Order: sequence, then structure tokens, then C-alpha cells
Amino acid sequence: MSRQAGATPRRTVGRPSAGEDLRAALVAATLRLLEQSGDPAGVTVAAIVAEVGCTPPTLYHYWPKRELLLREASAAGYAEFRRSQAQAVSKKTDALERIRLRGEAYLAFAFAKPSLFRVLFLDRPVREQAAAAVEDPGQGLADLAADVSAAMTAGQLAADDPLHVAVGLWAAVHGIAALWVAAPELPRELARSVAAKQSDALLAGYSPMVVR
Repeated sequence: MSRQAGATPRRTVGRPSAGEDLRAALVAATLRLLEQSGDPAGVTVAAIVAEVGCTPPTLYHYWPKRELLLREASAAGYAEFRRSQAQAVSKKTDALERIRLRGEAYLAFAFAKPSLFRVLFLDRPVREQAAAAVEDPGQGLADLAADVSAAMTAGQLAADDPLHVAVGLWAAVHGIAALWVAAPELPRELARSVAAKQSDALLAGYSPMVVR
């Protein structure tokens, strides 16, 4: 019997329909669920396929294990974070200003997406799963270190190991962001003010004018 005109072709279970990018949709749905829940254990195969409107065999067509999909979704989350960092400094050339703006953007990401921040930066199992899928294991640390190196070259900071200085700056802002995620009742302006003062104090300590 011939198919009626205009009828929608039935999807073959376990295979994507023609013209659909189900793989990308599944990754995006997993990232949304990670952001909503803040708990990778709660992002089940059933929840993911319900979000997309497909079947478990479709998901397993691309990833034989749920953990592999979580890894790819986490890598997409890290890429989103790095885009936010790049946008924050995109029109700035002064190295010290870029360093400060990266710290502000780090806090802004935690404020805007606290559950995703917790998953990406505080949940050790997901960080380990994502490590193989992320080019920069520091998730932006290399970019910060490059700005620190540029500030040293420009004479804005004393010569030192750029990575050591970058880790110190990152740790200061990260600690405040993590504290706010754990206790969101703390005023955001307080978090911003403390982070700025911590960063300025660290940068002042590396000033070329400081006697060492």
C-alpha cells in the first residue's frame, strides 16, 4: 500500500532521520540538563531522550555509554565558558585590563549559570570525564597566562613564571565564585568587590616597582 501524500516518514529506531542533526540536539539537551540539575547523576538517558523526543537506541547509536555523552556535553560547556572569556576581552589590548576583565567574566559565568559552573569546575568526576575532550585542561588558564606574559613583556608586571602568576589569579577569583555558588544568598556586589580587591592585591604584589 502506498504512503499517503504529505504523510511524515516514520523514524527508523536507532538511526537519525534524514536532514536531522540529532547528534547535536542530544549534546545540547544534555548540556541543558546538566545546567538545570547541577548533578550529572540526574542526567539520565530517559531524561535526555525525552528532552529531544527520540528513543534510547538513537542515543546509543552515537554513544555506546552515557558517560561518553556527558563527556562531550561537558566539553561543550567548557567551550561556552571560553567563549564568554574571549568576548570579555575581545576589544581590549591592555594586558592588565584583560586580566581584570577575565576575572569579572569568570564571576559573571558563575552568577549566570551556577549549576553548570558547579558541574564543570567543582564536580571532579565530570572534570575527569571531560579531560580527554578538552584541548586546554585549564579551561582558559592558558589564555590568562598569555595575558600575564604580555603584561610582563610590557613592563606592567615584574618578570616571573606567567603560569604561576596566572594560577594565583585564577585561584583567587575561583574561590570567590565557588563560595558564591555554595552560598548564593551572599550579595553579588560583595563577591565582585572582594574578587576585584583580591586580584588588584595580587597584581600589585607582582608590580615591577615592588622590591624583591
